[in-house]
Amino acid sequence: MAQQSNGVVRPVVSLVCGVLAVVLMPLSLVAVWASLMLTRTTVFVDELSPVVRQPQVQEALVDGIVTNVLGAVQLQPAVEQVLEGPLRQVATTVVADPRVATAWTVALRNTHRQFVGVLEGRADTGLDSQGRVTMLVPIELPELEQTLSRVGVTDPAALRPTVEIPLVAASDLGTAKRVYAVAHAWGVWAPVLVVALALLAVALAARRRPTLGWIAFGWLLGGVTLAAGLMLGRSPTIDLVPDPVVRTLADAAYGLSATWLYTAAAVAVGVSVVLLLGVALSGRSRRR
Repeated sequence: MAQQSNGVVRPVVSLVCGVLAVVLMPLSLVAVWASLMLTRTTVFVDELSPVVRQPQVQEALVDGIVTNVLGAVQLQPAVEQVLEGPLRQVATTVVADPRVATAWTVALRNTHRQFVGVLEGRADTGLDSQGRVTMLVPIELPELEQTLSRVGVTDPAALRPTVEIPLVAASDLGTAKRVYAVAHAWGVWAPVLVVALALLAVALAARRRPTLGWIAFGWLLGGVTLAAGLMLGRSPTIDLVPDPVVRTLADAAYGLSATWLYTAAAVAVGVSVVLLLGVALSGRSRRR
């Protein structure tokens, strides 16, 4: 009776472990990416620093400079209209300056560290008044001193505007924290778990070679599906971001993430192909 029960349980456990190994494989790659890549500030900054040269980002910085300066000087509407044209011309020249690119890079580094601090639940991580992670880009405008002095403005704050770019909404931070907590705890161990489940499935299977074959085929499909999902999902995902600057940043960040995940998917496909070839060759040798 015990032997009959064991004969029924082993194939069921093998099937469950095999299915889990196949389903969890692409998810384990994403978990590894989240645990290793999300906290790498240097990689993040190196990838997103060139974004400051994008036209939509420079246009947004110009708008932010104009809004901040006019808000700081508190002029009459008629004077603001006269001042806005020269101010926008100066701001357009300034945002193309290497000093602004440097300020952008520093702001990216500070923002990423702030975001990681939020994910890790550090109490000393500051958010804005609406509970958002924001990117603060301070910009020096000494070129504006003569222009502003002509209309009687000598406020130093008008010459050092800080452009504020909200990146992560307060409503999304809770979800981001939960995802990060799971990835941080299990990310590195997720592939180990997948391999262990696959080995257990093969060990318990009555026909081990076919079991290894369909697991390898499932991994192959999982790797291809992950790569295809990354490719097809880029535009719909980025289009969900309304702000043009944040959309540009999100697109660059997506590209960084996709590059790593494409590589991981390619490794998974390669391993699957090797396993399938091994299964096929072993089956042919057995028939001989």
